[in-house]
Amino acid sequence: MRSDFTWIYPSHAATAGDENGDTAYRRLYLGIRQAILDGRLHPGEKLPASRDLAKSLGISRNTVVTSFDLLVSEGYLETRIGAGSFVASSLPDREMTATILPASADQARKSANLPRLSQSATRMLAYDRRFPRFRVARPFNPATPDLDAFPFDLWARLLRRSWRAPTLDLTMPVDPLGMPSLRDEVAKWLRQSRGVKCDADQVMIVSGAQQALDLIARALVDPGDVIATEDPGYEGIRGVLAASGATLLPIPVDEDGLQVDRLDQGPPARIVVTTPSRNYPLGTTLSLARRLALLAWADAHDAWIVEDDYDSDYRYDGPPLSSLQGLDRQNRVLYVGTFSRVLFPGIRLGYLVLPPALIPVFRGMRGFADGVPAPTAQAALAAFFAEGHFGGHVRKMRLSYGERRAHLRDLIETRASDILQVLPSDGGLHLCTRLIGDQDDAELQDQMVKAQLDCRALSSYYHDKSTQNRSNLPHGLVLGFAGWKKNVISQSFDELINLVRRT
Repeated sequence: MRSDFTWIYPSHAATAGDENGDTAYRRLYLGIRQAILDGRLHPGEKLPASRDLAKSLGISRNTVVTSFDLLVSEGYLETRIGAGSFVASSLPDREMTATILPASADQARKSANLPRLSQSATRMLAYDRRFPRFRVARPFNPATPDLDAFPFDLWARLLRRSWRAPTLDLTMPVDPLGMPSLRDEVAKWLRQSRGVKCDADQVMIVSGAQQALDLIARALVDPGDVIATEDPGYEGIRGVLAASGATLLPIPVDEDGLQVDRLDQGPPARIVVTTPSRNYPLGTTLSLARRLALLAWADAHDAWIVEDDYDSDYRYDGPPLSSLQGLDRQNRVLYVGTFSRVLFPGIRLGYLVLPPALIPVFRGMRGFADGVPAPTAQAALAAFFAEGHFGGHVRKMRLSYGERRAHLRDLIETRASDILQVLPSDGGLHLCTRLIGDQDDAELQDQMVKAQLDCRALSSYYHDKSTQNRSNLPHGLVLGFAGWKKNVISQSFDELINLVRRT
C-alpha cells in the first residue's frame, strides 16, 4: 500500500469547482474517482485507513468517511470487514478505461466539474445526509417498521378493488389537496387520536413530511428569514428548509423539550419547527408550560409553528399525547405527519393540516408543483382507514413494538449498563442511549457499518458539527428496535456490544 496520498486531494486554491460550491468531501471523492479511472489507483489496491488519510491530508475524518461511503455506493471502492477499503476489483483494466477517458488532464478536470448549481441546490446539498444506506434494513436502523407484520395481501386487494369500478376522483383527479375520501378519514383519525382541530378541507395529502416542509418554506419564507429548529434534530429537515435561503437557528432541547426562552436570544424567527410529542432522536416531550409559552411567543412575533408529529402513534406508557395544534387558538400551527413509519416507507404518503387562511395559498401552489398526488394509493389508504384496518394495525404494532422496546431496554440494562445509559422516552421506534465511556460515537458508527449494523451516532444529529464544538457534543447510540424480532435483536445486540468493548 502506498504511504503518500497527498496528491489525491486537490488544494482549495487549485480546485476550480470550489467556485461552484464543491465541499471538501466532494473534492476528495472526485480526486479518488479520477485516480481510479485514469489508472493511478489499480483494481484491488488498498487505501489508507480513514483516520490516517484524514491526518495526512489535514482534513476531518468525517470528510474522508463521507467520500469513501459515496465511492462505495457508486462501485469504485469496496470494503472488506476487518481489512479496510480497496479499489473495486471488478473495474476494467487501465487500457480499457483509457478508451473512455478525456485525452488531456485539462479536459479531465473540466469533465469532473459539476455544472453551475442554483443557490437553492447548493444550500440544500450542504446538509449532506451521512447515514449509511443498506439495501435491506439492518439492525438497528431507527426508522424501520416491521414490514413482515403489514397486511400486504389486504393492501393488494384494496388496490385491485379501487380499479374494478374506478371513480371520477381516481381517473380524473382535480383537487390539488388530495382525494376527498382520504382527507376526510385523516381528519377523523387526527381528531380522535391526537386532538387536532381540523376538518377535511384543511388536510392536504403530500408525498411525505419533507414535501410538506418544502411547500411550507416556499409559501412562508423569503431568503434571509430565520427558521428555528430543534438541536438535536433530523438533518433531512434542515436540508429542505435551507434550500429556501433561510438562516437556520438551532435551539437546544433539554428534558422539557425545546427551550422556548432561547428564541428571544437570537434574531426573530419566522418559523419554529418542533416535534413536541417526541424530539428526534432524544425522545423528550415538550412540557405543557413550554407549549403554551411557544404559542404565546408565535402570536406575539407574528410567527408560524410547524408541528412535526413524527412517531406520534407509538406511545407505550399511555395513550398518544394531544397535539400542540389542538391548543392553538390563533391558527399559528401547521401540523405535519407521515404514514411511512406507521405502514411502510414505500407508501410515500403523508399529510399537512393547514390553518384556514393558508388553504387557498397551498391549493394554488400545489397546482404549480406536482398538481394532484397519485390517486391509486390514496384510494386504497382511504379504504384501509374506513374499514378499520388502520386503527387495528396501529394497535397491534403498538403492542409488538412495546415488547421489542422492553426487550432491548432489558438487554442494555443487564448486559451493557457499564457502557450505555438509556435516555428517558415514552414512545417511538428507537431508544436513545448515552455512551458512559469516552468512545467517539461517529467512529463506532463506522465500525458498525462494516459489521453490517445500522446504528446511528447521537452526535451526528446535532446542528453544529464544527471541530471546536464536536468534543462538547453528547456521544451515544440511537438504536431502532421495531423492524426485528426479539431473537434478532438479541443476536445483533451481542455483536454491537462486543464491538463497542473492543473499540
